[in-house]
Amino acid sequence: MSIEAKNILSAAQSILTERGRQYGDAEVLFRQIALRFSLVLGVPVTAYEAARLLAELKNARMDLAEDYNEDSALDAINYIAIAGAIADGQET
Repeated sequence: MSIEAKNILSAAQSILTERGRQYGDAEVLFRQIALRFSLVLGVPVTAYEAARLLAELKNARMDLAEDYNEDSALDAINYIAIAGAIADGQET
């Protein structure tokens, strides 16, 4: 793996750690987000799906951007990591 890729993953991990300190357990937060999505959409949404949807939001922003947007990329990485942790039943 290149140094650049390792640096991106390290930056994503730092952000994920900081957000954990700010907002607490990600699974609890994403269950709340899922509940709100469910209310708006009128269909059940899981915490896993909420994390995936937010990752897709960031991917859509990157698709439309003229240049690479590191913030969106780091957020997408972290949302996918949270989705994976929720799917695996791990504490996030």
